[in-house]
Amino acid sequence: MLRSVVLRRLVAGVGTVLVIIVSVLSVGSLPLRGLAGIITSLTGSVLFYVSVALAVAIHRSYPEKHDSPRDTGALFTEGPYSLCRHPFYLFLILIQASIPLIFLSFWGIITLVAFLPLWFLLVRVEEKELIEYWGSKYREYMEKTPAIIPLLKKPGKRYSRNTSE
Repeated sequence: MLRSVVLRRLVAGVGTVLVIIVSVLSVGSLPLRGLAGIITSLTGSVLFYVSVALAVAIHRSYPEKHDSPRDTGALFTEGPYSLCRHPFYLFLILIQASIPLIFLSFWGIITLVAFLPLWFLLVRVEEKELIEYWGSKYREYMEKTPAIIPLLKKPGKRYSRNTSE
């Protein structure tokens, strides 16, 4: 059985390194010149730094060892976890997406797109582990909170520990 910790290291680590390598090797392959290229590159830079800062902030909330659900001691449902179930993955994906924008790399974007299905596979594998560990508590959280994209939230369906809300 594939464990999420192995897949996480593959998708986040190898994926990011490949996006960087491909983007650097194909700098300027995105046909944007002049002001459009500058704006795209600057937008990518801002996205990169904001996403890194937010990913670091989320990662600091984890215990030192966090390879399985039992390592955390509690189900995270507050703060960024009230907006989506995998905010750390959201910011890692945004980091990967920002790199080809910075380098104006068409092939970096293609590499990112090739890795997106692996991100969704990672979410499925990890959520299976979370359901096995947290049971109905996690299923309830899943019903009320989108997986990765916060904007896909159903109106009025915000997760709260207090089930009467």
